[in-house]
Amino acid sequence: MAYVSIAAKTRKNPPHWAVRQRDLIALMDRAAHPFVEHSTRPDGTLIQRTEWTSMDGTDNGYEAFLSFPLFYLLGGGEHIYQIAGKEWDAITWQYANYGTVEREFVTGFDWFHHSESYTYIYYLALADPAHLINRTRALRYAAMYTGADPLAPNWDAQRKMIRSPLNGSKGPRFVTTQVDWDYHRPILANYLAPFEDIPGADSSDPLFKVDWTDDEVFAQVLDLINQRMTRCDVPLNLSVTSLITNAYLYTGDDQYKTWVLDYLQAWEERCAANGGIMPDNIGPEGTIGELMDGKWWGGYYGWRWPHGARNIVEPAQVAGSCALLMTGDD
Repeated sequence: MAYVSIAAKTRKNPPHWAVRQRDLIALMDRAAHPFVEHSTRPDGTLIQRTEWTSMDGTDNGYEAFLSFPLFYLLGGGEHIYQIAGKEWDAITWQYANYGTVEREFVTGFDWFHHSESYTYIYYLALADPAHLINRTRALRYAAMYTGADPLAPNWDAQRKMIRSPLNGSKGPRFVTTQVDWDYHRPILANYLAPFEDIPGADSSDPLFKVDWTDDEVFAQVLDLINQRMTRCDVPLNLSVTSLITNAYLYTGDDQYKTWVLDYLQAWEERCAANGGIMPDNIGPEGTIGELMDGKWWGGYYGWRWPHGARNIVEPAQVAGSCALLMTGDD
């Protein structure tokens, strides 16, 4: 491989913006220590509640420090990278003790939140590609979605689909409970109702909402979620391609590239079969609308609920970007 050398033969004063940028980096370098001392114990665990019952929230722990390895890449000090590694280990251990992490990976949640957690491990990979433990983690995480890990049967190789929108180190999570949702019930009451046919709800307004804090209403919503949403593949799962691509970047192994291309193609075919509109739910037999009375909308993090098109478009862009990165073919 030929390398290009660039040599500076004269010295000039750096531009003002560059000086200010370095001043900011130096300030952030110093600010890291008081932030860590305020937020964590000496062992790195977060100073927060002693138990965790919701299926949501693990991502928030990782998000507190996921910018550290990125900042290190942009010019932060070596201590920033050391903190980043220590906090990844400590937070993973802490949430394993809560019960939401097993084998160093979240047991079963969606890729809206997994993506927020595992951006951290991607930045750590960029910061030190030779780190053996993180390399091993990357391959182990990928195996949970390629079908290579029997303890995490998330992947249906025959139908080229991920079996649930809730997935992780324990495989697909087909049933959710009241405890899983309790924390968010007041928040979700402000969103559109997840279904258009909730018993007793006035659905004459397409933008109608239901009161998740009402126990009777919530019981109906929870039952429908478990009947219809949790046993489908959804576009949100396309974000898994980032995890598989991370393994490819470590190894160059074509099995990971093939998996990403196959899964992306499966969704392209589903979109084509639906008249060019991305369906947001694929049932257990691989059929669009299989658990939604034939409707191509109504899936978990789909066109209707909770955020709409954003969670269709972003995962598709992630998957397309991963495919482009590995193939160079647009």
